[in-house]
Amino acid sequence: MIKLRLIVISCDLYVIVLYPCRVLKLLKTSLFLLGSVLLLGFTQSALATDGGITVTQPIMVDPFGHAISSFQVGQEINVQSTVTNHDTSNQKYAYMLQVLGSNGETEYFGSNSASLEPTQSFNASQMWIPTNSGQYNIQVFVWDSLSSAIPLTGVLSTTITVT
Repeated sequence: MIKLRLIVISCDLYVIVLYPCRVLKLLKTSLFLLGSVLLLGFTQSALATDGGITVTQPIMVDPFGHAISSFQVGQEINVQSTVTNHDTSNQKYAYMLQVLGSNGETEYFGSNSASLEPTQSFNASQMWIPTNSGQYNIQVFVWDSLSSAIPLTGVLSTTITVT
């Protein structure tokens, strides 16, 4: 006999898991942990994680690293987050920045790649120069690389207004 389990991860994501009745408790624990990781990866918080890598909420800084809170067309805006490797081995990563306009269109997409040693943190930054005034949704997330595009964190976002 096979039981059907439906685990609701978020309003938009459903995971269906099939397993026999006599499954070891270890499998149930693994599925629970997988669901927990998925849940954390898709929720909005000040810290996104999907395992050994975390990324902090983005802040906007000037070219000298000082936090800024007002933004003008043509201004260099550096979007910065701290990426941390909590794992026991080196981890390659790509810090991604996506800027969406008020209609949801991609205004900018950029990334930079590096490698973190175990327990190492790094202030990753990606520069963007707005060409039009308006409201923008700034999104940051971490993949293992651009070529394989395996998410290491969920997406964190903030909204800014450019004048």
